[in-house]
Amino acid sequence: MFGTRMRAALLAFFVLLSGLTTTALTAAPASAAAACAGGVSVYGVLPDGRLTYTVIDPDNGNITHVVVSSKSLGFTPKALATLNFNTLLVTSPAGVLYRVDILTNSGSLTFNDPIDVQHGWTHNLLAYDGHGHLYGTTSGGSLLQYLVSRDKPGTAQIGQRREIGSGGFALKTLSASGDDRLIATASDGQLISYTVSQTGTTYTRAQLDDAGWQSFENLVSPGGGLYYGKNPDGAMYWYEDDDPADGSGTDIAYHLNDPVASRGWTQYLLSADPAGCTSSTPVKPLRSKIATLATGEVGTTETSCDKYNDACDRGALDWCAMFATWTWSTAGVSGVPRGTFIARALGEWGVDHGLFKSRTGSSHGSPKIGDWVIYGPPDGTTGGHVDVITAVHPDGTLTVVGGNVSNKVTRRVIDPDTARSGADDVLISGYVSPPGA
Repeated sequence: MFGTRMRAALLAFFVLLSGLTTTALTAAPASAAAACAGGVSVYGVLPDGRLTYTVIDPDNGNITHVVVSSKSLGFTPKALATLNFNTLLVTSPAGVLYRVDILTNSGSLTFNDPIDVQHGWTHNLLAYDGHGHLYGTTSGGSLLQYLVSRDKPGTAQIGQRREIGSGGFALKTLSASGDDRLIATASDGQLISYTVSQTGTTYTRAQLDDAGWQSFENLVSPGGGLYYGKNPDGAMYWYEDDDPADGSGTDIAYHLNDPVASRGWTQYLLSADPAGCTSSTPVKPLRSKIATLATGEVGTTETSCDKYNDACDRGALDWCAMFATWTWSTAGVSGVPRGTFIARALGEWGVDHGLFKSRTGSSHGSPKIGDWVIYGPPDGTTGGHVDVITAVHPDGTLTVVGGNVSNKVTRRVIDPDTARSGADDVLISGYVSPPGA
């Protein structure tokens, strides 16, 4: 389904690409922290070789402009990288690297015939960082870096080949997210970031998420912590990383209920203008603090539960609610009901304070990092359980951390529609958001 502010250009997008119709979705508007020079520019290649150009509003994920070329590239593209607003690099299965110069992408999309630049480009994936560095992966799992010295490079302006790493880059998707920064996914669902040194001799790998990203055929970024992922069914989702340089995925916001589009993206290659957006390192957000605190306690046994509340008495009382309120209070949330020791009573507290989000309905409660997960109706009775969300995955699953699970603090990945817990083995009724988050 589509966000409520989706514009007429989105309807044109579906008419051009798939002929599908739109459906309205009621969802709270989102707002990105990235600073962008304009809209997010995304180029794509259709199965018949035609190019597409799409502009996405970075503040709300809505499509504002779409054009499709009438002319095809004339060869089967294998990998695509956007150098700038009007220049693409495209490879063929034969290993030819072509430069494609865009003439216009306003009322129509036209381009000059592709220019044969170099041969021997057998890379599986390409990405350009907007700062002179072109990256490519090989079938053997190597990551290579090239220097691009002109906006419209010829044979002599792409060179200085460096092998950044070998054997560990068998990636499903690859995109540049900033100067010498890459974002990628693996077939097992990991979301990974790479920071390459200025010398191009070393890199730092950070695993932002360990599950849920395997469905994306394409992942692109215009910088600024914005990520866009396309599924095989043609849906496009968008994500915001509050601090893309921190090596952590706990501060990534997910807009699963307000996608860029729920269908219609039939391009098999996508690439974003890499210099469109920038970001500054923010103060660590409250939700990220909660997730970091909860994750840091994984493995703590029941005999040490008094750190969460003196009333725990080494496990004499059930302490999942004590742990949940401790994470919020320690993160700096004010007004936390530290004297409430019953999980479903925390749900009731959330209802009373207008912070409870029911799992039922079209939005499924919109769970977010730092929320409490309430098992059982929020009626104050016993028999339930409470967890803390530390990750929301693109496939709808959640990573949660909870106290008093197998007599310790545990970390689990759950399907919120089927997960059960507590003495009464109850389903999730909903989520409670921290006030002020």
